Amino acid sequence: MRIQEVAEKSGLSCHTLRYYEKQGLIYNVPRDASGHRYYREQDLHWIHFVQCLKKTGMPLKDIQNYAKIALDQEKRYDFLLEILVEHKTRLDAQKADIEECLEHVNWKINHYNTLL
Repeated sequence: MRIQEVAEKSGLSCHTLRYYEKQGLIYNVPRDASGHRYYREQDLHWIHFVQCLKKTGMPLKDIQNYAKIALDQEKRYDFLLEILVEHKTRLDAQKADIEECLEHVNWKINHYNTLL
């Protein structure tokens, strides 16, 4: 896939895709004989994974470290797992906070509905 097609499928701009590559968030994308980036399906999956990590607030450094280790021939699965478990722990705490706030918002909505 060309960069424009990946941009459309991922919702990211071509500029952002190039930036992610420079920052080490996504793998160096192979190039065709003309020097144009040629994305594979596995690249699109990786981009989606990075988007999930970013959307859920994983620090950029952690994503870069994860990507660097994931590319290493002698992968340190324990380190990759550690990064994801720490992130999941943060997400679980955020989820609990959001659920508590949502209960209060729902209570207020119900309260105003009874007053109307």
